[in-house]
Amino acid sequence: MVKYSSRDKLVAGVPLGGIGAGKAELNPQGKLVNLTIANNWVVPIKEMRGFHIFIKPAETQAFFLQRESRVRGLSNLDSELEYEGIYPFTYIRSRKQTLEANVCAFSSIVPNDIHDSTLPAFGISVQVKGSRRGIVAISAANIHGLDPFGNDMAGNPVGRVNERAANAVVMRNYRISESDPTKGNTCLIAQKPDRIISQYNLNLPNSEALKEKLWKDSFENTEPWRSLITGSDFAEDIHEVKGLWDDPACALVSKYEGSEELRFAFSWYCTGKWIYYPYGHYYHNNFKGSLDVAQYFLKNFDKLRTKTLEWHDTLIPHNLPEWLKDAIANGTYILSSSTWLDEKGRFAFYESTQLCPCLGTIASLCQEAGSLPVVLMFPELERSFLTLLSNGIAEDGYVPHDVGLHSLDLPSEGTTAPPGWKDVNPTFILLVYRYYKFSHDQQFLRDVYPKLVKALEWELRQDRDDDGLPELEGTGDTGFDTTPIRGPDSYTSSLFIASLRALEKISQELGEQEMLDRAHSLREKAAKRFNSLYNGKYFRAWDGEPNVGDAVFLGQIAGEWWRAILDLDPITEEEKVKSALESIYDANGNASPYCTPNLASRDGKLVEISSQTYSSWPRLVFAASALAYRRGLPNWSQIAKKEWDNLVRQGLVWDQPSRIDGRTGRPDPERYLDHYVGSAAPWTFCFPNR
Repeated sequence: MVKYSSRDKLVAGVPLGGIGAGKAELNPQGKLVNLTIANNWVVPIKEMRGFHIFIKPAETQAFFLQRESRVRGLSNLDSELEYEGIYPFTYIRSRKQTLEANVCAFSSIVPNDIHDSTLPAFGISVQVKGSRRGIVAISAANIHGLDPFGNDMAGNPVGRVNERAANAVVMRNYRISESDPTKGNTCLIAQKPDRIISQYNLNLPNSEALKEKLWKDSFENTEPWRSLITGSDFAEDIHEVKGLWDDPACALVSKYEGSEELRFAFSWYCTGKWIYYPYGHYYHNNFKGSLDVAQYFLKNFDKLRTKTLEWHDTLIPHNLPEWLKDAIANGTYILSSSTWLDEKGRFAFYESTQLCPCLGTIASLCQEAGSLPVVLMFPELERSFLTLLSNGIAEDGYVPHDVGLHSLDLPSEGTTAPPGWKDVNPTFILLVYRYYKFSHDQQFLRDVYPKLVKALEWELRQDRDDDGLPELEGTGDTGFDTTPIRGPDSYTSSLFIASLRALEKISQELGEQEMLDRAHSLREKAAKRFNSLYNGKYFRAWDGEPNVGDAVFLGQIAGEWWRAILDLDPITEEEKVKSALESIYDANGNASPYCTPNLASRDGKLVEISSQTYSSWPRLVFAASALAYRRGLPNWSQIAKKEWDNLVRQGLVWDQPSRIDGRTGRPDPERYLDHYVGSAAPWTFCFPNR
């Protein structure tokens, strides 16, 4: 597992929440941060003020499992924490004299079970070792009506109220607008609460705050916690909020004996629709509200935890090094942080939730890499996305770059289109065949076949000199959209050849002999031209402008990645692929101490044509590393580990950027692009070695 301490400042923690349900993160300081549970992927709630895990052993002083808790006058009860994460599990440990307190928070991701993998909830278990008895309390705040942009005066905080339920508190707002994304309810539940504080004000008493000139979010009210420390009564105050100094929170208190495990769950159920996200959630089909969700989660706590743990063991190969297993499991975080699944079952990944919120972006190892775990665990979701994408294909056969900006209904041509990108159509063909390869869903293949033919025809029209390969126009018309390449490039060409081979396989499956013969002929012509790019050591980056001389391109054999996953015929001779990988290792692998950039001179220097050339794409590095691993090239493990270690060192494990600057080792620019869809690329190592 990836390990940090409470002194480490991470960009993000392990995301907790089901597929398409939004998420919250429990970070190394023990705080609940970056909440996107209210349809607010693009503007997360930075922190749930008032969330605490509090322990009072019978033998020693009480303490918060939190650093910098900001509870007025109780900073001496804060803790230093040890933090471990392996998606979708977070482990926090605090050691106090002879005591050890352990927390496990997790969300449910169960292969082939959409119902249990889309729960808008996460579970929390707490164990205290070295203590005879004591209490554990968990608190949460009412966020309904608080503006996710961070200005709670811009939302509608008036109308909030907390209501007691069986073993739980449900938080809602009765006066909230229908268009407020936080409309709905949240719930905190305990398996066996001894005491429930349904509602208290997070803020200090107004007279005290005015006297000390403190704004309401400077510190939190001490009284509920002092009552737990002293064992005295605390009068809860259940009422509908009408004043702006009133921030309602709740706390559930459970007693423990020895090292027994105490269980809690936090759930949400948001129905507000706003301009960015005018959809309902899939979980609306299965539950009536957050209490319903919380009760289900707690009732099935053991099953959900066990089934979620299983895929770490059954889908990730045992013979891989531990750091790579960590990279694979944690790369799956985008299932919680970056997915939409609406009430109709329409599914898509965000390319980047905050900085490029296009849904369903394909090409340049976006959806292709991000959906690797989906293909293995939830193939019906991949089918849903491909149906969306195919419905967006233009009359002329152009496949959209994505299905919409903040939308599942507004396909777009691409960030730098027009003209249309030359790598999206081959990618679509390959995505369809990959789905069929692992699902054997021939009916879907038959239904989408006419659109595959249209996609091929569009791509063929991009071969303007009839040499067998599509030409780029120098306008950023591929996934390398800030690099103005003109002429045939090895990246797009290798994809095109792989897609033709996939189309041969599809035609064979469907008995389309004419297309089978045509695709075979086109592939032979394209392969001949592609091989002319080979210089005896590797494939040239491109023939045309800008002139990069003998620079070595990391993306030169992207089509080989597809070939390996799909067990297709080779796109070129094996010795050329192996030599290309060795050349990339020598040049790109030595061009930066932090990462493996996309373009490097043969003597290992960065080529600075654009930010995309002097930076690495972690997804492409992991993909190439897996190809080398299949061929038994041992040094390549150092390339992948260098990329992973850099992400871990900077706290980017659960918010990976699209690219890393080879000069600095930092995202380029800062956090560009966040929560990137290609983060799941290490899953390439989980596909059978062909």
